[in-house]
Amino acid sequence: MTWQDDTDAALDDAAHRYARERYEFSARLRLSTAERRFNAAAWRDMAEMGWLSVATPEAHGGFGVRAASIALLSETAGRSLINEPLIGMGILAPFVVAHHASGAQREMLLPPMLAGELRVACVLGDGNFRVSEGRLSGRCEVVLDADIAARFLIEAAGTLWLVEAEAPGVTVASYPLLDGRGAATVTLEHASCTSLGSSDASAAHMATALHLAALATAADSLGAMRAAFELTLEHLKTRRQFGAPLGVNQSLQHRAVDIYVRIAESRAVVNQAVASVQAESPYAARDAHAAKSFVCESARQALQDAVQLSGGIGITEEYAISHYLRRVRVNEQLHGSAEEHLRAFALAPSSFH
Repeated sequence: MTWQDDTDAALDDAAHRYARERYEFSARLRLSTAERRFNAAAWRDMAEMGWLSVATPEAHGGFGVRAASIALLSETAGRSLINEPLIGMGILAPFVVAHHASGAQREMLLPPMLAGELRVACVLGDGNFRVSEGRLSGRCEVVLDADIAARFLIEAAGTLWLVEAEAPGVTVASYPLLDGRGAATVTLEHASCTSLGSSDASAAHMATALHLAALATAADSLGAMRAAFELTLEHLKTRRQFGAPLGVNQSLQHRAVDIYVRIAESRAVVNQAVASVQAESPYAARDAHAAKSFVCESARQALQDAVQLSGGIGITEEYAISHYLRRVRVNEQLHGSAEEHLRAFALAPSSFH
């Protein structure tokens, strides 16, 4: 693929090898819920391999804003059911800090963030927060990764604010998401806060941050869809009924082909978005919206088909397909729903105009 270079290929290869060794499905089932949610040692490993540095400019200690690497790593995360907060804390938060913080704040925040030592959760345009006398109040019901965050990056009154998770006036009510990842309801009551950079932070950079998160989420769902399809094919080839493999049934073959087509279409849409974002095309926003809307919806439909093709085993906790279904259902709602991105796609600049 022309949008990949040697760095992308090296990151992708290392990620695949690490995920195979560390995230083998049957072994993870034996872990506790908390261990499956977040492993600090694995998070540090990801930082050392450069996973947390692919959305940060080289001038600020990262590898540059690499759309291809973001997509490849996110696809591996979806395929391997990685619950560590790659998209929120490894892509979105570092990008926002790198582009909106002051020089001193970047020097203070980015090194520990890129090293996996400081976890920052973002609340960008999703809450109802207000600033009064230099303190923040308000509430956001769903803050992704807030259950494991040390700080929050909150958008309010046209400015970004940093808030310590354990500061007085901060209440974090954590809960698991459907697929084992985590979130929390964050409530602030006159909480102490620090403005991030200047109040005239670039709206374009903020939009790009959200586009990267949307693209990464689409790639995550693509990875889950591909892995589930492989399991489905194996089931159809090996499970026998009336003395013959299930796969000889023509209607089941057609259902499997439908999944394959969804994967091929989704791959094309993700590739287009990666190439567009990487080239800083004027149509990058449109293509990122298309990827999030189309791929996440296709993945949900594909996984529902995969569960049906797997029979009763498809909904059991011990079979990975049920976990992939839950993951893509969560992805549908993260960083904007399919409907929201479809509306944004319709309004975005288009090469067809």
